[in-house]
Amino acid sequence: MFGFIRGTIDYLSPGVVCIDTGNVGYNVNISDKTYQALLYESDEIKLYTYTNVKEDDFSLFGFLSKEELDFYKLLIGVNSIGPKSGLSLLSFYTVSELSNLIVNKDAKSIAKAPGVGVKSAEKIIIELKDKVVASEEVSIPVNSFDDELIDDCVEALMSLGFKKKDALMAAKKVKDATDLTDMISKALVFFDK
Repeated sequence: MFGFIRGTIDYLSPGVVCIDTGNVGYNVNISDKTYQALLYESDEIKLYTYTNVKEDDFSLFGFLSKEELDFYKLLIGVNSIGPKSGLSLLSFYTVSELSNLIVNKDAKSIAKAPGVGVKSAEKIIIELKDKVVASEEVSIPVNSFDDELIDDCVEALMSLGFKKKDALMAAKKVKDATDLTDMISKALVFFDK
């Protein structure tokens, strides 16, 4: 029904974002990964959407990329994987990670996502193994720094003129830093690439 929604964030909480399109605010269900990406976003955003319509419910599910939306549609096309389970899988894994797990027939790992059992994971593998390919893309490792240090680094980078989204991505790429100053200088390297 809706291909995408573009607007500004009215409010954001885990699992949902309200997008103000001018005259209407749309509540859109999102994955944990999308929530994290939107945390520091203040500019206009665009989410590709899937509309789920049932007799007693009309829900929107939003994704940052068309690739993620397409993969989500594959997931919920599997018998026993509903819209919430599909979102749970994409909260737990990236598209690349899930593709690799499916190709490698790793039902045990797929079942680690909340709300997805081993039987459902096996169905995902059976139904999607010929529809996905293994990805060589490596996801950015989650570093072990606490949120406060990352927030301080992001604020410092923003004071230097970088956008929140870019500052957050750079801060999260830093793997080892002794203190805030070291983290900022290491994060700055990613802007030169």
